[in-house]
Amino acid sequence: MQLKNNLYKIIRKEGVGSVVNYAIELIPSCVIYAAHFPGEPITPGVCIVQMGKELVEELLSEQRSTPCKLMITKVKNVKFLSIISPNETLQLTYQVKKLVTSEDGTSVETQLIVLSEEKPMAKISLVLRTV
Repeated sequence: MQLKNNLYKIIRKEGVGSVVNYAIELIPSCVIYAAHFPGEPITPGVCIVQMGKELVEELLSEQRSTPCKLMITKVKNVKFLSIISPNETLQLTYQVKKLVTSEDGTSVETQLIVLSEEKPMAKISLVLRTV
């Protein structure tokens, strides 16, 4: 399931030096929140990682001017620092801090930081492969 426009929507994208920031807004009516957890919705960790992957796909598709689909091949590091609930935190910023493509263009290493205003909510390091 594509989470973009189901669990979240992109509000804006802006580049600051080598860092790209995606401001996103969570969609509280998403069926995922009804199951996780009824009455007290929490964004599942796997969804936080998947949103990051989708935003990297978006960025690479834009840079390459062609659709880019990625598969996570390695989760190098994930730290969930705070609970992300649409009741408390509706807007987040995903910072793409590192984006390194292999010489043959088939894999990408990325580092992401998820922020609520200036507060770090999660830190994610992934290795992805083009599909």
